[in-house]
Amino acid sequence: MIAADGLILAGGKNSRMGGIYKGELQYQENTFVDNLIQEFRKETSHIWISYGDTVQKEYKGCQIVRDIYKNCGPLGGIHAGLTCCENSLLMVGACDMPFLKIEFYQFLMEKWKQDDRFKDFMGVVPICAGRVHPLAAIYKKEACTFLEEQLQRSNYRVRDTLNRMNTLYVDITGQEKYETMLQNVNTPQAYEKIIQEQKNSQKKALCHRRLWTEEFRQDHLTGKNHPPADLTRH
Repeated sequence: MIAADGLILAGGKNSRMGGIYKGELQYQENTFVDNLIQEFRKETSHIWISYGDTVQKEYKGCQIVRDIYKNCGPLGGIHAGLTCCENSLLMVGACDMPFLKIEFYQFLMEKWKQDDRFKDFMGVVPICAGRVHPLAAIYKKEACTFLEEQLQRSNYRVRDTLNRMNTLYVDITGQEKYETMLQNVNTPQAYEKIIQEQKNSQKKALCHRRLWTEEFRQDHLTGKNHPPADLTRH
């Protein structure tokens, strides 16, 4: 178990999505935020939903945290989450990252624990293809001091804060499973793409089921009795 709270950053302006709140976009059977809540609950019972000026929605079993420093972007959201955090660690996930799984945070935590300088780091942050992903990371509660100083300087760049504090970077480039989890969906085009991919996957699964049903029916009529075909070969 990870002794951590979970924070879902949901306070963005959603401008690239045409003003539509990304957290309530549907993927598979849940909304983006519901998917993250479901994953975080595998490790923690303390989940915070971070908002700026507007509370988009309340989620059962989760607590709302409002930015202390207004209009400061994700840095303000992470700072507010660390301020309220009831554990020594905070798992952070953006609401427009519907593929994030708790397995990803477990992976980051394992890498952190394996490092001899574990106690010195203020957080562990993934890198993919040279790009830093601070909105899918784990931070110590003590990191709040660095974020506070950065906010007071009116420098709202998360990257600058990471450079000021001792941060462990984990490169996941080439690890397809984790690269997929870091994908964000923040435009209508990106959302349409994942929905179309989902539909294609569902059609393929339906085709496999129909094929298996037909094989089973034919075997029954001919009196054959053998295990169902391996669907993975189709």
